[in-house]
Amino acid sequence: MPFIPTAALDHVSECWNDRHWIGRAALSPENSAERVLNLLTDPALHWPYLTLVQSSTQPALREFTTPIPGYRQRAIDLERLRNLVDQGYTMKFQRVEDFDSTVRAGVAELQAHFGLATTAYAFVTPTESQGLSFHRDASHVVAFQLQGHKEWEIVHPARSANPNAGLEPDPKGERFTFVLSPGDLLYLPHGWPHRARTTSERSTHLTFTISRPQPYALASQLLTAGRRMPGYVAADAEAIAVAAIAQLGL
Repeated sequence: MPFIPTAALDHVSECWNDRHWIGRAALSPENSAERVLNLLTDPALHWPYLTLVQSSTQPALREFTTPIPGYRQRAIDLERLRNLVDQGYTMKFQRVEDFDSTVRAGVAELQAHFGLATTAYAFVTPTESQGLSFHRDASHVVAFQLQGHKEWEIVHPARSANPNAGLEPDPKGERFTFVLSPGDLLYLPHGWPHRARTTSERSTHLTFTISRPQPYALASQLLTAGRRMPGYVAADAEAIAVAAIAQLGL
C-alpha cells in the first residue's frame, strides 16, 4: 500500500501552485503518531535533527541539549526537553526520512510523482500552543495530521507569493481557517503564509516540503559549471543567465 494514495497526489497536482487543497481522511491509519514519538528513543537522534520552537522562538541549546565532545551535534536531555514541552514548546523533527523507513517511502513517492527534492519534518505540539507564527516556506507543503486536531490559518497572497522563507507578521490576502483531524491532508502552495495551533489536545503532524529550484539560483549553478568550460567569457554571464531561464521555461 502506498504511503500517499494516488488519488490524493492527483488532487495536489491539479491544485499545484494555484490553490490549497484539503483531503479529508486521505491518509492510512497505519501511519500513526507513535512512529514519530518513538524517534525520541533513537540513539541517533541529536540536535539539530530535533529542535524546539514556540511562536517562532527557540530556546537556548543548553536548555535541552548537552555537548558531545568532538562533535558539532549535541545530545538531547529528555528530562529538560519534556519540561520545555510542558511549557508549550513544539518539538520539530527534521529529515524524518533519515530515521523511519515508512516516511522514507513517502518521500520517495512524492519525489517520483513531482520530480522535485522532498524532505520530511514532524511537529509535536502540546495543548493550546503554537510552534510557528505566520511564516512562509520556500517550498510547496504537504501536511498530514497524525494525532489530535490542529487549527490552521493560511493566506492566499494578494500579490505574487514571496519565494523566500521567512516570518510574515501581517500577511495580506484572502484568509482561510480550518481544522485538520487525524488522517487529513493539506496541500499548501509555495510561499503562502500560514500558522497552526492546538486547542484542547496534543497534535502530531508530518510535513513534506517539495522544493522547486528558483530560476536565478538554477542559472547561477549553470554559470558556475560554465566557468569550468573552455572559452568562458565573464561578460556573457547575464546573457547566459537570461537565455538559460528562457530555455528551461522558468
